[in-house]
Order: sequence, then structure tokens, then C-alpha cells
Amino acid sequence: MIEIDKILIQVLLKDEEENYCAKCCKTRNVVERLMEEIPMIRHKTRIIYENISSNEIIQKYGTLTPPVIIINDKIYSEGHVPILKKLAVSLIELLDKQNN
Repeated sequence: MIEIDKILIQVLLKDEEENYCAKCCKTRNVVERLMEEIPMIRHKTRIIYENISSNEIIQKYGTLTPPVIIINDKIYSEGHVPILKKLAVSLIELLDKQNN
């Protein structure tokens, strides 16, 4: 059996010490809820929460509008809270492609 690499989900949020960002907070909640409700996705993904203002992120992606979700180095959403169902469907489709 071949071990499949996990899907990498980067959640780029405004650092909480900066101005409070309601969209960032809601995005974190959507991602955490997704992981709770769909174990298949939780076991096959790796989530990293990062500060959108970090030098590393800015050098790699440029200036982005928070919140941002990046799936396997491709920007999935920027500047708005992702819809849980759409995010789940996109991840399940990506997992299906990896398995085929």
C-alpha cells in the first residue's frame, strides 16, 4: 500500500496581537469545525496557522488580504471567510484525485 502525503492547508490570519480581525476568527472556527465534523479530512490533512504578516509569507505570496486559505501551495480563498461546505467538497475532491 502506498502512503499518500497529507494535504497541507495553510491558514493565514492576522496576528491576534494586531487589530482584532473578525473574519480571521471566523475562518479559524470554520477550519476547526470542518476537522471535527469530517474525520476523513482531519486524518488526511495537515493544518498550519500562520501570521499573514510574517516575512516568509510575504516573500512567498506577496501582500495578501486576510484571511487566506492555501491548499497545497495554491490560494483557495483570500479576504473572506470560506464556506464550510465548499471547503469540505474541495478537499474531498482533492483527496479523491490523490487516491486515483
